[in-house]
Amino acid sequence: MKTFNQSLLLISCLALASCSTMHKYATGRYYEIYRANDLHACEFKTKFNACAEPYTFDVKISDDNNRIALAEYFSPSQNSSYFGFIRDDYARQTQPIRDFVTWSKANMAGGKRVTVKRKAGNAVGYLFEHSDVVYVFDYIHSREDVPMLLLNIEGRGRYFGFTTQEAEKLLQVMDAWYAGSFTGEKLTG
Repeated sequence: MKTFNQSLLLISCLALASCSTMHKYATGRYYEIYRANDLHACEFKTKFNACAEPYTFDVKISDDNNRIALAEYFSPSQNSSYFGFIRDDYARQTQPIRDFVTWSKANMAGGKRVTVKRKAGNAVGYLFEHSDVVYVFDYIHSREDVPMLLLNIEGRGRYFGFTTQEAEKLLQVMDAWYAGSFTGEKLTG
C-alpha cells in the first residue's frame, strides 16, 4: 500500500508539473517573457519633439529562440509586444541602432532616417505581426538637444525614443540573446 501511495504521489506531482506546459501550448503561447533590467525608452511625441511617458520593457523570446521582441508583461494572460527581431536577419535589423550610437557619440548635427523591412513573424502564436513590417529609425536631437533614436513601425503613429545610453542597453540585451548568454527573470509560467 505504501508503494502504491508513493507512486500515486509521484504521478500527481508529474501531472501538476506538466500542467503549466500543457496550458502554455493549449493557449497557443510559444514564447516566454523575461525581465531585462534597465531596458527603458519613452513614448516620444513628435509634435513637441520631446519624451512624454517613460517605458520599461521586458523581453519576449520564442520557444525556438529565433525571435526576440520588446514587450510589456502585465499578467500571465496579458502582455503587449512592440518591436521584434529575427535571428537569421539580426545583424541587418540592428545595424540602424548601432549606427545611431556612433552618430550620437560623434555629436553629429542634423538628423537621419533609416528604414528596415522585417519579414513576417511566426505563423503560430502571437510573438510578432503576421505580415512584413517596415521599421523606421529616426536619428534626431530632441528639443532639449539630446540625441534620440526614434523607433516606429511605418504607418503607425506611436514613436519610442531611446537615448544613447538606452540604445546601448537595448543592444547589450539583444546581443546577449543572440550570443545565447541572456539571463533574466522569467515572468511567464
